[in-house]
Amino acid sequence: MQILADGSYTIDDEVSIPNEGVSPFVFSAGWLLEIVEIISGEYYFLSDGVPVRPEGNRFGAYYPSFTVVSSYVKDFRGKVRGVGKVEAIDGLPAKPVIFETDYDRAFVSAAQAVDVLGSAGNLRNIEINTNPSFLSIRAKRLIDENYAVYPSISKIAERLKVSHAHLSRQFKRDFQTSPSGYLHQLRASDATFRLSLGEEIIDISHEVGYNDLSRFYKQFKKQTATSPAACRTMLGKSA
Repeated sequence: MQILADGSYTIDDEVSIPNEGVSPFVFSAGWLLEIVEIISGEYYFLSDGVPVRPEGNRFGAYYPSFTVVSSYVKDFRGKVRGVGKVEAIDGLPAKPVIFETDYDRAFVSAAQAVDVLGSAGNLRNIEINTNPSFLSIRAKRLIDENYAVYPSISKIAERLKVSHAHLSRQFKRDFQTSPSGYLHQLRASDATFRLSLGEEIIDISHEVGYNDLSRFYKQFKKQTATSPAACRTMLGKSA
């Protein structure tokens, strides 16, 4: 990953994901636009349980802040280029989308994302659920706004005037994960970005809402199948 003068960041990497599986993906604060080139295997998204497939071997995907999507991969090997930024910029969609594009150059600024999407074809929504319940929308918004200050799911349920059990059931029905699971995925996503910037692990632990470093390590490994230190080393090699 490379940090640009305008505060945005770019990625340019080769990706290999063996085997087959469906995995929910949570994106935290900020946005990201990716151009994916499929060399072999399969890679597409599931929205409302229905496959949303690219038309060719090159496609784009855009993820706004606090996105939840579900991707399917099977023996995927490819190249990924992208640009993202923590701060919002005008002209970008409010929902995650997949689109067709012939863009094949390196990104040099965040503004290019607007141009790429402006010339894109066949934009399709890839939200994991395009019509979640109002209860889950409200709960998710509260978690999004407070994930770094350790929001209590029980208190969120109380504020929304429902039981913890009812909120958890409905949230999982809508987003395929529990409210607490979503909270930890959100924190892991934020922590991964901070690791890529070279921040200290103990500082990241506090910044994403963990007062206990050992708990941060445990939850990060649970969500990413690796440790913060190993992740930072891997990201450093990619950069």
